[in-house]
Amino acid sequence: MNYLRYTAVFLTVAIGVALIVMAANAWLDAGLGSSAQLLAPAMIAALIEGRAFVRAETRRPNPAEAWNFAILATVLAVALNVALSYAMTALLPEFARLTIAPFGSRQFLLLLGIYALGYLLSNRFLLGLGARSELEAQARRAGLGKP
Repeated sequence: MNYLRYTAVFLTVAIGVALIVMAANAWLDAGLGSSAQLLAPAMIAALIEGRAFVRAETRRPNPAEAWNFAILATVLAVALNVALSYAMTALLPEFARLTIAPFGSRQFLLLLGIYALGYLLSNRFLLGLGARSELEAQARRAGLGKP
């Protein structure tokens, strides 16, 4: 698994979504966006990692590999979430709505735990989904090449 690629995809999607939401809010004079928008980057990054794993290994990750990835990717996603929510607020005000609780408070820790569980489950499930999708695509491509 390539954790640098996972991080790059996560950050690209998270910042891209924040910019799109900011633009939509300015254009529509609305209040779109929520703290849930930071789950999507992890989901997309895990899906891409599953597909990339199959391209590199020509097999699905075994359960131990998948869970190891999910755990490490969850740690990365939580760290990136905290960094985006608190450190990036000055650069992109859209991230300010993600800072629901004061850093280190009980509410903060509870929300972080909920996010971590969401990241863990989505990383594990979508890694497998991406791998299965890539294997099926490879099988279709191989089938199309035969008479």
